[in-house]
Amino acid sequence: MKHIHVELGKDSYDIHVGNGLLDRAGDYIRSLTHTRNIAVISDSHVDGLYGQRLEDSLVAANFTVHRIVFPAGEKNKSAASLLDLYRQLSEAGITRMDYVVAFGGGVTGDLGGFAAATFLRGLPFVQIPTSILAQVDSSVGGKVGIDLPSGKNQAGSFCQPQGVLIDPQLLRTLPPRYVHDGLGEVIKYGCITDLQLFELLEAVDEESIFSHWEEIIERCCSCKARLVERDVLDLGERMVLNFGHTIGHAIERYYDYGVYTHGEAVA
Repeated sequence: MKHIHVELGKDSYDIHVGNGLLDRAGDYIRSLTHTRNIAVISDSHVDGLYGQRLEDSLVAANFTVHRIVFPAGEKNKSAASLLDLYRQLSEAGITRMDYVVAFGGGVTGDLGGFAAATFLRGLPFVQIPTSILAQVDSSVGGKVGIDLPSGKNQAGSFCQPQGVLIDPQLLRTLPPRYVHDGLGEVIKYGCITDLQLFELLEAVDEESIFSHWEEIIERCCSCKARLVERDVLDLGERMVLNFGHTIGHAIERYYDYGVYTHGEAVA
């Protein structure tokens, strides 16, 4: 198990990286709150694969679980999806005393995190990322939001999670395309801050990389944590993390988010 502390004063939190962490998520979240109700926001793909496992862990920690599921895909990181999440949170009786878990890839973290940040003027939430892209990058740093017809991530806010739980074993169910997608972000970190990470990537193949995921995730998250600590609102040094993203976002939008994934466009 690896632990990374993000020091942001009252908004500080910890990132935990470890195989099998999903099945211990309930105990960890219980250590953060005495609330009974918890809303788990995930997409249709992740919920089908892992939703029951997470629910079992949360129930064992004496939570009442409300699973809220939206259709998978970048096109659903939208205002319409956000309004539907608000409706489901309201129907579940979620209050400001309760918790939200954003459980999935980058789309879920952004959309679920934005719902948590804005429903009832803000709910505490935990990120449990399930894709490489989310585990190495988007679950850390507090950027949440949705896409608009005019562009990607154009409505959003900064809202730090209460914690981030990363289980590299969840990457085993990723299709090869989404391994490559996530590696676009990993290579970015090697290029901008970490020569040893870049050299490690040169030395592994698609199978052997799985024995290095804990190290790779820790290196990426540690880099991002230090940048976020120094520039939480992305007004200066943190902007180096946008390497590949200005043109990448333009590529995604040009093809209406239907041809290239985020990581492919960044790469």
